[in-house]
Amino acid sequence: MFEKFILENNLPSYRLKQINLQYYGNNIASWDELSTWPITLRNELSKQVPFSKLLGFQKYKSDDKRTIKTISYTSEGYPVETVLMKSKSRNTICVSCMSGCPVGCKFCATGQMQFNRNLDVQEIIDQIMYFKRQLSTTGQTITNVVFMGMGEPMLNLENVTEAIKILTHPDKVALGRRRITVSTVGYIEQLKKFLKSNLGVKIAVSLHAPTQALRENIMPTVSKENHLDDLIDTLIDYQKKSNKKITYEYLLLKNINDQPEHAIQLSKLLKNQIALVNLIGFNDSPGIPFQPSIKKSILAFQNILDSRGINNTLRHSYGNDIKAACGQLASVKPS
Repeated sequence: MFEKFILENNLPSYRLKQINLQYYGNNIASWDELSTWPITLRNELSKQVPFSKLLGFQKYKSDDKRTIKTISYTSEGYPVETVLMKSKSRNTICVSCMSGCPVGCKFCATGQMQFNRNLDVQEIIDQIMYFKRQLSTTGQTITNVVFMGMGEPMLNLENVTEAIKILTHPDKVALGRRRITVSTVGYIEQLKKFLKSNLGVKIAVSLHAPTQALRENIMPTVSKENHLDDLIDTLIDYQKKSNKKITYEYLLLKNINDQPEHAIQLSKLLKNQIALVNLIGFNDSPGIPFQPSIKKSILAFQNILDSRGINNTLRHSYGNDIKAACGQLASVKPS
C-alpha cells in the first residue's frame, strides 16, 4: 500500500522495506511508532497516507469469548463489519469487501441492507491489521482469512485481488495462500477471471440450492443471469486444471432446501467432483422469513450425502449472540 508514497516522494527502496517491516511485521499502532523513519518523513507520511481509513472501531465479544465482532466506518460513515473467530488452533478473520451488499439473497441480513460501496484495498487490509495488532498483544497472530463478510468479492474483484497479494506477500502479512478462502455466490465471468489469476487461495461457492429453479427463488439477483449449470461447468473445468478442491456452502433452511430430495439432487450435481459440502445452520435475523432446519432433517440430509460419497461437514456457528454469525452481518449492534 505504501509503494505510491515511496515513488512519489522519490525515496530509496530501503524505506519501503522499513515501513513494511514495522507496519505488517511489528504491528505498530500509529505512524508515530515508525521509529526507523525521521520525524519529518513520518509527518509527511501522515499527511498523505492515513494510518487507517476505517474509523471508530467498536468491539463486541461473544459470551463464550471465542468471537469478536467490530463495526467500523468509512470516511463517509458507511458501516463495515469484521469478525475474529478463535479456536484452539486457529484465529480466523472474516473480512468484508463492501459496506452492505447488492446481491440481495433472501436469507442474508447483509443482502437486505442498502449497498453503500466497494471497499478499497486499504479498507480491506485495515480490518485485518486491526485484529493482527490486537492478537499480537497476547503473542498470537492471524492464521486464516476468509472473505465471507459483507459483500460479494467477485463484484469488487480488483481490490480483493490486490488485498490477497498483500496478505500473501512475504514482506507483508505473509499468510500462506491456502490459509485464505474467497467465497462467492457465483458471478461466472468474474469468477473465471479470478481463477485465471492463479492466486492459489481456496474457493468457496455459496450454492444453497441444488437446482436452478430453487436457486432463483432464494438467490434471484445472481442466479437469473448466472445459470447453475454454467457455474458448475466452470468449477469442474477449474478442478480438472488445478486438481484443487471446491467447498460448496449450503445453508439449510427449514422445508425449503433441506428435504431428502434436495440431498439427492445435490449429490447428483456434485458427483465425481473434488468437493466438500459445508452445511451451515441458518441464523435468525430480523425481517428474514426463514427458519433453521431441525436436527432430524440435518442428520437425514447428511446421511444421504454420506451414502452417495459426497464429502461433507456441518459448520460450527460462531458469534450468534452478537449478530456475528453467517448471514447476520448487517451493522446491527448487539443489545
